[in-house]
Amino acid sequence: MESFSNLRQLVSVTCPEILEKGVSIGLEVLTTLKEILLELDSLRDSPASQWLRAIENLESRASPTRTIVGVVGNTGAGKSSVISAVLDEERLLPTNCMRACTASPTEISWNPSEDPSELYRAEVEFISAEDWIKDLQSLYSDLLDSNGDVSRDCTNQDTEAGIAYAKIKAVYPKKTKEMLSQATPESLTNEPAIQRVLGTVKNLKAKTAGSIYQQLQVYVDSREKGSERSIEYWPLIKVVRIYTKAAALSTGACLVDLPGVQDSNAARAAVAAKYMMECTGLWIVAPITRAVDDKTAKSLLGDSFRRQLKFDGSFSTVTFICSKTDDISITEASESLGFEEQNAGLWSKIADNKIVTQRIRAQMIEFRTQKYAIVDQLDNNETAWDKWESLGQKLSKGQTVYAPTATEKKRKRKTKPLRSRKNRTPLDSDDDTSESDVIDTSDKENSQSHADSRVPLTDDDIDQKLASLKTERKELRAEKKRLDEKLGDLRAELKRVDAQTEELQVKIKALCIKGRNTYSREAIKKDFAMGIKELDQETVAKEDEANFDPEVDIRDYDAVAESLPVFCVSSRAFQKLAGKLQKDDFNSSGFQSVEDTEVPQLQAHARKLTEHGRAANCRRFLNELMQLLSSMTMWAANDGTRSGLTDGEKQEEETRLRSLLGSIEQELMRAVNECMARVEEAIAENLYKDFDLYIPMAAEAAELTAIGWGLPQSQGGLLWATYKATCKRAGVFAGAAGPRNWNEELFEPISKSIASSWERVFQRRIPASIAGFARDAKLLVETFHCNATERALELGVAHGLGLLSGQLEGHLALISQMPQDVCDLTQEIQREANRSFTPEILNQMMPAYEDCAAESGPGCFMRMKDKMIKHVRACRLSMFRAATDNVKTQLQSMVSRIAEDLFFRIEDLHARLSKDYITVLVGSDVSKNGGMPRLERMLRSEMTALLQKTDASFARVNASPDDGTPDHGMSPGEEVHKPARKDEVEDSDDDNFMSADEMGAIDEDDTVDTVDMAGIGGMGSDDSMDTE
Repeated sequence: MESFSNLRQLVSVTCPEILEKGVSIGLEVLTTLKEILLELDSLRDSPASQWLRAIENLESRASPTRTIVGVVGNTGAGKSSVISAVLDEERLLPTNCMRACTASPTEISWNPSEDPSELYRAEVEFISAEDWIKDLQSLYSDLLDSNGDVSRDCTNQDTEAGIAYAKIKAVYPKKTKEMLSQATPESLTNEPAIQRVLGTVKNLKAKTAGSIYQQLQVYVDSREKGSERSIEYWPLIKVVRIYTKAAALSTGACLVDLPGVQDSNAARAAVAAKYMMECTGLWIVAPITRAVDDKTAKSLLGDSFRRQLKFDGSFSTVTFICSKTDDISITEASESLGFEEQNAGLWSKIADNKIVTQRIRAQMIEFRTQKYAIVDQLDNNETAWDKWESLGQKLSKGQTVYAPTATEKKRKRKTKPLRSRKNRTPLDSDDDTSESDVIDTSDKENSQSHADSRVPLTDDDIDQKLASLKTERKELRAEKKRLDEKLGDLRAELKRVDAQTEELQVKIKALCIKGRNTYSREAIKKDFAMGIKELDQETVAKEDEANFDPEVDIRDYDAVAESLPVFCVSSRAFQKLAGKLQKDDFNSSGFQSVEDTEVPQLQAHARKLTEHGRAANCRRFLNELMQLLSSMTMWAANDGTRSGLTDGEKQEEETRLRSLLGSIEQELMRAVNECMARVEEAIAENLYKDFDLYIPMAAEAAELTAIGWGLPQSQGGLLWATYKATCKRAGVFAGAAGPRNWNEELFEPISKSIASSWERVFQRRIPASIAGFARDAKLLVETFHCNATERALELGVAHGLGLLSGQLEGHLALISQMPQDVCDLTQEIQREANRSFTPEILNQMMPAYEDCAAESGPGCFMRMKDKMIKHVRACRLSMFRAATDNVKTQLQSMVSRIAEDLFFRIEDLHARLSKDYITVLVGSDVSKNGGMPRLERMLRSEMTALLQKTDASFARVNASPDDGTPDHGMSPGEEVHKPARKDEVEDSDDDNFMSADEMGAIDEDDTVDTVDMAGIGGMGSDDSMDTE
């Protein structure tokens, strides 16, 4: 029990589900312990309040982590449909087939509520009044002309005035042009209907997805309204949050449907950029018909976007999704993929079936012709039967009757056919003789003068004739039945052949879909790796063009390509096969199962994305829980005395321990300072040096860049209207010519040159430095443990040493977690820092933007270009220096925060060591004059008994020793009584961290592959910062 073996074994597990069960049990244990500590807290001088604070602090860190996955793609890429399919819903996110409606980010996460009335919840958060005023001010600058009137271009939605007018009219549908020209952004914002929603959050709930969808449509849908227009809320929405019980989100993933990164609305693109900075995973969606042709994976929706991923170290977080795989032309796919030979056998069978089908149809026509002839004969037979039967009736009444002549039979009827008999079908009623006509003719002809020349009929004559007709009818019916059976067999054969043909066609389509998926997947992976290679080579060539060798790879690009997860999905086919889309006439042929759509695989991928964060968070909690329980066990077992030692020996032992504690504190502080010195050196050598090197280059290129904005459109310049609109928006605008960011364009010579250095510092050098500190710290703690327990072993007082050995393992585990935690902090700060260059460029350019935006009248375009060029020429050095100095300040602040974090961790570690070792080896109550109160001894005894049973609770989780290995490199329960050699400590570290020698090698050769450093999207490998 002393070593908490079950809990220690659980910490070594890698399965997040098992770890989460352990966290739940741990929280139950803490709740029980708090009850006893609350009773102790009432005693004077009781340390119970300290334990209670420690428990509350640990409980606050048990909250599950949330993995934010941004879903991006151009308008029409099918983002919303893919997300709906991943959520296993037919329609949850508001969409519109007429125009894109993802005007604001939409977060979708797990709904923890168990209330049946709110299985689906949603929150619609609106922007503040201040934000809407700023938005209106920008829109008004486009809408009004120089005279303050609404521009005549407002009706043309392809113009800036038209876009602004449409957005304002969406919110204020009853405002006329005159009313808008007389209004101000402030007066529009202050209207009661608008004030009621600005700055608020609308909470929605429903039992079904359809119901929550309809409620959201009221706020989010941006479709065109009818003649009676009402207010549209989509321009006012900041973010929409949807909570659902989709299985794909059950592990903590949060999908964020972002506005198109090339959306015509620059503000929406800016929102997308902000979210991408915060995302831990990034899904890029593109239609499969365009994903390969457009080289989307290579360009990653733009060079600046691709470079940003390099700055962030986020290449490993990207997942590529090819949508609309059901959109395929079999003929084109077969030709382009070279499937003609592979599918030749199937096409041959289809051709053979076509011949068989033609033969069957010819036979069916022949048999139907024969059948129709028999039907005609049956009709004639029935007609004759009726006539002869009528003659018999007349003969029985004493009338003289004669046999009908041949002429009578051939006479055409003058009326429509009578209704057929019971067994006659409309198809069989093709005879041309009417029964009434024959009877009437017979009657009339029996009365003619030439009747004397014929022989009257007798009863025997009539009976013989009827018998003959009956035999003939029987034979005809038998022949008709035979033909019907043959036709039935042929219809069945035709149905079978058609089904076989359809099956073959589906097989060919499925092969084409899978073949195109495979081809696209490999092509996208290759394009993705080549895009990174181009960035690497571009930077290396600029750093040292004389020694640049394009045949030497900077990293393993085959591994980079393989690391990119690519899914080729069909949302509609998945939903159709899942029993949805009942109203849609969608043919899901080519997909024989839902797995063929790859949506289930994408759902599993979404669940797996969270494993890294969940496991790391749980292990962190369980490690700290183990340490807390061990410390409490040592405290509770101490009754105020230490058997085996005299008072003098206790005082001597305490003095010796405090000296050792002081020494390790100084050594740990020295290790932190050395680590931070390496961090500062890495930043200075790789970044500050590059800043100084590339500022003159950027300054030299800046004037040419500014001149290029004003060149004719055929030479890459902008029209005057777009030029002015860009100035009004501080250099950032997305018009008909595409998105432009002048601030980024000015800084591009520097950003392109420092991208690799930035990646090297934050993805390799700093993590390696922190890992080196962790190795040093672990060696120091192990050495301290050996020295601290050496005296107790000599005196033969080994009571509690097992607990200290267990605590040592916990300390080592927490130290092993430090690099991951510190690197997470570093990545958070550096992502914000690398986005701080262009905002400072914007600040330096604002005077020029404002002056140019104020220009109007004849010659305004020439004056705008002249002012812009003069400003850039005057500020080109100072603005780049200001931008880099701004980032320098942030990086220096980052270094300070890292140091503070490490010092805090070291102080906390030192405090734990002091409490535990003095409690066990000396006795924490050595200075107490009086004895321990009886109630306190009773409560401590009760807590000791409870703690002895605690470890058994974790056996319920059934953790296997093979599920993982302890973070500190020791087997469960192993006691440490001697310091490990330095090489042994280093060997126990995570292989993902670099030794000091390896760190030196980085300086000489920066070809280390870093794409897989954090795993693909946090899921491609084990914890890169956890030593397991």
